[in-house]
Amino acid sequence: MLADQGEAFGRVASVPTAYRTLEEITRGGTRTQQKLAAAVSAARRYVRGQVVAWHGTLPGVRIADKTLEGVTCVRIGATVTFAHSEKELAEGNFKGFGHHPLLGFCDNTGGEPLAWMLRKGSAGSNTAAGHIAIVDASVAALPPAWRRNLMVTVDGAGFSHKLVEHLDALAARRGHTLVYSCGWELDAREKAAIRLVPGEAWQIAIDHRGEVRERRADGACPGTGCGHRGCWIEEAHVTELTGLLREGPDGDQLKDWPTSMRIFARRERPHPGAKLSLFEHEDGYRYQLWITSPPATARGWRGQNACIDAGHRVHARVEDSIRTGKQTGIGRFPSHDYKLNQAWLTAAMIAQILLAWLRLLALDGDLAKAEPRTLRYRVLHAAARLVRGGRRRRWKFPANWPWAQAITRAWQRITALPDTS
Repeated sequence: MLADQGEAFGRVASVPTAYRTLEEITRGGTRTQQKLAAAVSAARRYVRGQVVAWHGTLPGVRIADKTLEGVTCVRIGATVTFAHSEKELAEGNFKGFGHHPLLGFCDNTGGEPLAWMLRKGSAGSNTAAGHIAIVDASVAALPPAWRRNLMVTVDGAGFSHKLVEHLDALAARRGHTLVYSCGWELDAREKAAIRLVPGEAWQIAIDHRGEVRERRADGACPGTGCGHRGCWIEEAHVTELTGLLREGPDGDQLKDWPTSMRIFARRERPHPGAKLSLFEHEDGYRYQLWITSPPATARGWRGQNACIDAGHRVHARVEDSIRTGKQTGIGRFPSHDYKLNQAWLTAAMIAQILLAWLRLLALDGDLAKAEPRTLRYRVLHAAARLVRGGRRRRWKFPANWPWAQAITRAWQRITALPDTS
């Protein structure tokens, strides 16, 4: 589309030229990758400065109906990309055949990519070396002012002992704070601890709106807004297991783990058709565990078990970032050559970064949260006429296009940005 609109966009690289560019990045090796990373980091510092100048601060981390201010949240996730032809290091895995990239995103800025790593298809989900490298690269990609107060989240598939030790070491740096949240396996010792939890220790969980997770009972009265306790069924609860595992009947069962680590359990009524383990069949709840490291002395809503649970569950937003990344080119690898596909992944990630910056700096309302496909339809691919007059060129959008005003405001904001060249 860009090449067919040369009058509007100027000279656009042809497909062979773009392919040669990827080959040049490949031949440049680590040095070229470092130059690209440095260029992106310099642009990121500029963009964040403009965001702070416009909004007054960097967006906070949304947790249920609360916003965690002053914390930069890094979310780590992996995805499987399918290969429909033979490609170097594309291998079989638990989902099919392809590669297994590992990615890091910033939650504050709408899933902005920070670091990425293309891996062979058979790479493990919880390889400690890979996750430690992507955590360090993600933190290094942040401007220095936003590295001191961090939150790092990883799902249960990416969890490992070495990763937790590394995160704990990062948190121990002088002048820095880091809270991590990782999935945890439900094993025999955890099952024994759960059986010892008294009923009153289970606190009701909250949903994404900050409301308690409950539903109407089958025999409830007609009034849907009633306050009868018997008309409502609590669907999810949360409790902490740290005390039982460190000071329980069997002594300290977590002595090999960091002392700052806390373990929580969530139980919830299973969805229809869900498969339960033999342990879960005992009381009909499905259990999920995770570890985190906020201080036990935390005050306010950050110290409440329900909010700590909600803070871990929003790690699922990393899946949104991965999905939108696939709309900008993740997994559409063009070559058999592995290193050239690495360069393609870098180009796709930069495209996703640019869209994240566009939403931050120029768009409002629904468009500020829109995914790439929506942005293409409403903004990037909107029909317009290029007209000339007064030695100037102007875009004319149809007056009845619903997002014409939003496009105009976005253009005005972008052109008003200070030039640092």
